[in-house]
Amino acid sequence: MAVLDLHSTDSLIPEFESLPRWLLIPFIIISILESIIGIIGNILVIFIILFLSKSNTLQTSHNCFIINLALSDFVLCLFTMPLNTYRSLYVYMSFPPAFCKLADSFPAINICVSSLTIVTISVYRYLVVYYPHKNFIGTCSTCIIMISIWLLAIGAASPLFFYSRSIPAYDESLIDTMVTDICSQELNSSCEEKYFSMYKRLHICHESWPKHSGLQLSYTIFMLFLQFILPILIICITYYQIVIKLRERFRFRFLMKRNNIASLRHEISRHRRNNVLLLLIVSLYAVSWLPFNISYILFTYTNQFQTSEDTQPSPERTSNELSKYLPLRFLICMISAMSNPFLYSYFNETFKHGIRKLCSLCCPQMNIEIRQITIDQSTNSAHRIKLDKNYFNDKQMNSTYNQSLSTFSENLRYNSSISRLNNEPSTKLIVLSSNNSSRSMPSHL
Repeated sequence: MAVLDLHSTDSLIPEFESLPRWLLIPFIIISILESIIGIIGNILVIFIILFLSKSNTLQTSHNCFIINLALSDFVLCLFTMPLNTYRSLYVYMSFPPAFCKLADSFPAINICVSSLTIVTISVYRYLVVYYPHKNFIGTCSTCIIMISIWLLAIGAASPLFFYSRSIPAYDESLIDTMVTDICSQELNSSCEEKYFSMYKRLHICHESWPKHSGLQLSYTIFMLFLQFILPILIICITYYQIVIKLRERFRFRFLMKRNNIASLRHEISRHRRNNVLLLLIVSLYAVSWLPFNISYILFTYTNQFQTSEDTQPSPERTSNELSKYLPLRFLICMISAMSNPFLYSYFNETFKHGIRKLCSLCCPQMNIEIRQITIDQSTNSAHRIKLDKNYFNDKQMNSTYNQSLSTFSENLRYNSSISRLNNEPSTKLIVLSSNNSSRSMPSHL
């Protein structure tokens, strides 16, 4: 956004635009909607799992990881997204200078915590599926893992904290000139104090990395590996193995329960739901974080290695052109923060039980209607299953009848052939001779 003209346009810092003007209103509206949806969804997940779950949450590692993910996404929606929206609209900051260090490092902490927690959940699900009778991650191990995730995220974001700087927007001589120009027509001395304090409070946040060291680009590549490449590889490998294992179990259960239509239908539905869930998790993670990392690497590379020439734009102008659309990457990243509560909790039985309990506490009439709908659905399902069973039994009876009929026909043909043989003369002679020979044989034989 363009910097305001403060009566001295010749001496002002060159203006930097964060977004084109035609994108400002849609950007603000979408940012507000995403923040509200993410805050409500993650608060709901934390509240239901902590207070409305039917099991002891602290003894369930999976629920602890989901709470950790929801907490990180909640902070991302409550602080990080509004902060980046503000920085996208205003170049000059009026907050204390220490705010710049938090503004640059805090988003990196949230992003790393969310990514590492998603990886932990995928590994935990892999262990549960492949080793269902072993408890690899207990309560103590869960606490250690969550603390390690936060410490690793803080350590990964610490360079941003160290190299973030706050520089004044104007030096004191320029401020004196501007204040004198503005307050020249006023006799009140408070005018100079007012504008002097206002201009002196304005500053610009930026990352001040060592020049020509390649440290910023190396750090960007490291964050790309830690936050995107490594997580997406682990998620794809673990979920692919989970799909293979679930497919084997589904085939085994299909063979075991092929006569039980109700149970077989439930297994097919659950198998399809698990596959859709795993595919959505991988796809949304890749779609949410890939543009963020690519844009950050391009911006860092352009900002560091391009040189100003007569025929080429300067690095400042080129980085300014790229930075115009950088705030849009946060809108894409927020897709992950909004979808995580539904992907990781909606398919959780503890979360479903908590939703029903919350509905019964908040709106009893709605709970009655939900129960009635559930009863109707179960009745229709039971009736459908009964019809399927009758159809299966009729089909089985028909097959048994056809088999018996074919057996009877074969016996009938056999008896008729036997009777035909008995009526032939040659057959009678053979039978008679055999009878006579049996009579003439000694008794001791």
